[in-house]
Amino acid sequence: MINLQDIWQDTLSELLKEPSINAVAYSIWIEKLSPVCIKDDVLILLAPSLNSAETVRKSFSSTINKCLSKVKPTLKNTEIITREELSFFIEAGDFVHNQELVVSSSSKKRSASPFISRYTFDNFVVGESNKLAFYAAKSVAEKPGSSDGCLNLNPLFIYGGVGLGKTHLLHSIGNYISKHFPSLKIVYMPTESLANEYFAALEKTSSDKNAYRNFIDKYQNVDVLMFDDVQFLKKKIGLQDAIFHIFNTLYQSGKQIILSSDRPPKEIETIEDRLCSRFEGGLLADIGMPNLDMRIAVIRKKMMLEKVAVSDDVVYFLAETIDTNIRELEGALLKVILYAQLINKPHPDVETAKEALRVSAPVKKEDIDSSDIINATCTYYRISKADLLSKKKTKDISDARMVAIYLVCDLLSIPLVNIGQIFGGRDHTTIIHARDKIMNQLKENKKLELEINDIRSMLNV
Repeated sequence: MINLQDIWQDTLSELLKEPSINAVAYSIWIEKLSPVCIKDDVLILLAPSLNSAETVRKSFSSTINKCLSKVKPTLKNTEIITREELSFFIEAGDFVHNQELVVSSSSKKRSASPFISRYTFDNFVVGESNKLAFYAAKSVAEKPGSSDGCLNLNPLFIYGGVGLGKTHLLHSIGNYISKHFPSLKIVYMPTESLANEYFAALEKTSSDKNAYRNFIDKYQNVDVLMFDDVQFLKKKIGLQDAIFHIFNTLYQSGKQIILSSDRPPKEIETIEDRLCSRFEGGLLADIGMPNLDMRIAVIRKKMMLEKVAVSDDVVYFLAETIDTNIRELEGALLKVILYAQLINKPHPDVETAKEALRVSAPVKKEDIDSSDIINATCTYYRISKADLLSKKKTKDISDARMVAIYLVCDLLSIPLVNIGQIFGGRDHTTIIHARDKIMNQLKENKKLELEINDIRSMLNV
């Protein structure tokens, strides 16, 4: 039988030899992929997020396919999926291997678990900035749907910035309830996926009059309902109305509702007052930025979980250098470990850590110039600098050029006339048009927003 894990590990070894895959790219994007199955001679790989899937598809798929074909000539292509798409592939062929992705409900049938097994309360680092959210989440997991004395924990609304642990807590709740209350029906859904499902149901109503009712029933007939990233409800009035009715039914039945967002309910744009009121009816628990002591604890916990070690000097260096969020802090540790392995240095020191993070150290806007932005854009979209600055108007080059213009306008204080000269002697009105077009597209185009955020990450601004 084909061993997927062996195939993927051999492919990773080949990828490490590729000059186009540096240590940071490998650590952030490639290493976090997981093989799921082989379907029609295509290797299905699971990405940890939509952003990750989009980035891998755009920037690394061809290189992954090349290395895969070296390892297994019969497999020349890959497909990158997200956890929301996993159910479509979970029973493909006989090659499902990653048991963390699968919950065996019987010997005949497997179903995907929406919860990441490594996200538990035990490995969540608690500090001053998140202890209210942590203890509220644990109380809800231990007594879903009930009140804790006089404190109303339904709904539980957890909010905070990116990478601070909101999703970790939701998955911890889900894993705990699944283990201790297996008879309870839990539904976890990122709000973007919920929106896609809602609009699909509306489209089907012309051929299936029960499509919308089935959508509502799916979420009303549960014991625990979790919606992640509810800030994406903004401007979706119809979906807000559906959630309002789902919310009322569950709340009146004593079912547990858990929500997360990057901001409190009142700061979500265009959210209806009645829905905002429902969201605020239970406990609002915010997660703030981790302090130095907590960042040190996060690094040590990550080392224990990953069974790796660095010196205390490196721990303190990382904790003092990366003060943004936990996700970036954990990523920085892994970059240092990986880089040390690549240069055959088993015990990385502070200088090694600095070298590993040189491309990801915080950069001030005044420390970058137009060349940095143009080069990053060209690298991301895989086009040459000469093409980007040329008069070529093919869609791929034109779109990349407008993104670069937008970023230069946004990040640098340069007169429009000068920007026009930088981009091949273009008129300042052309620069204004490109800048404004991207600004308008960003209001609705989520994919473009992800792409620009990726380029910003490459520039570390």
